[in-house]
Amino acid sequence: MNFVPIDQLKEGMRLDRDVYLYDYKTCKVAMLRSGQVLTSAYIQKLCELQVLGAYIHSDDDQEEQPVHRLPRPRPPIKRTLKQEAVTNLEHVYEMFDKNAQSINISHINQTLDVSKQLVTALKNNKNIELSIFNLKLYDDYTYNHSLGVSILAIAIGISMGMKTRDLYDLGLCALLHDIGKMSIPIEIIAKPARLTPEEFEVVKLHPYKGAEFFLKHQLVSKKICAGILTHHEKFDGSGYPNGLKGDGIPLFGRIIAVADVYDALTSVRPYRKPSSPTEVLEYIMGGSGTAFDVEVVEAFLRKVSPYPVGSCVRLSNGEIAIVVAQNARHPLRPQIRLLSTPDKILDLYNDRNYLSLVIENACNISTEDLDEEPEEEKEQEEKIIK
Repeated sequence: MNFVPIDQLKEGMRLDRDVYLYDYKTCKVAMLRSGQVLTSAYIQKLCELQVLGAYIHSDDDQEEQPVHRLPRPRPPIKRTLKQEAVTNLEHVYEMFDKNAQSINISHINQTLDVSKQLVTALKNNKNIELSIFNLKLYDDYTYNHSLGVSILAIAIGISMGMKTRDLYDLGLCALLHDIGKMSIPIEIIAKPARLTPEEFEVVKLHPYKGAEFFLKHQLVSKKICAGILTHHEKFDGSGYPNGLKGDGIPLFGRIIAVADVYDALTSVRPYRKPSSPTEVLEYIMGGSGTAFDVEVVEAFLRKVSPYPVGSCVRLSNGEIAIVVAQNARHPLRPQIRLLSTPDKILDLYNDRNYLSLVIENACNISTEDLDEEPEEEKEQEEKIIK
């Protein structure tokens, strides 16, 4: 069994291992099964999908080297739960937009149930590693953003050792944190250019609008209202709407502030392209102690990685590698295994020999070393390349 790069694959070669392509954005898997004889059409399709290569059957009687199998990066939240969450958010947010007075406690309880399900899913995965790639679901920014912020906030809360009841409230607070934006004119919210100072002043009212509504109608606790009101406050006092600083900002606000920035900057907006997860992580780490609470950032770094274990990365020297382990507090410098030398593990943080080697970006996975696909993928998204 030999690994053959994509540009050396030929018609008639027979696969010795399954070939997968895992797309983090769509969570879809394309595959060719072990034993499949390659045709020119198959090879062309693999090239289009940017698969790096495949393991090909060898008739040699040489003893095969053991292959180290890696866990596939798995979305922490099932797609069905994401869809349920977005549907609920769409309903509640649009009610706030059209007739806020019609929102009652039953609607909030339904959103709280979503939060509880998110908490349960995240807590059940003891070794959870969140990647921004597996948070995205829909193009609609408002609802998808609120869901992403909630998932990230809950993960931070778990990392900080929050009690389950508090996690439920934190998740609910994050799901509702931007509802006040529904009162902002659509021409400002959807403007395909940078806002004017006057327009930004209008946008800055949205934390107050949301918190005011829920406090007035007593639909959520004061703690949740405080989180909604303060999610744009900054640790050094330079945020809005009230310029709070340090521990004067409620914990929910400090947590959602980090989650909100991460999800927002890695999302497509009308006026800019998304920043890479690596760039945003560096931005958040750089803002620790100024824009963001140090303790919250540390908790965030323990749970969020741009390169989860099992993901494929391209290095600054041009080589391709698979992430095999994380280095605590240093998510940009994981432990990796090069495809060219699969028996050797490189530690990008602790090994002095590799300090100049950096990860340039994540890439598609030709999963010769990946473990079997999750059951949900098998049932819903498996397909043969044609």
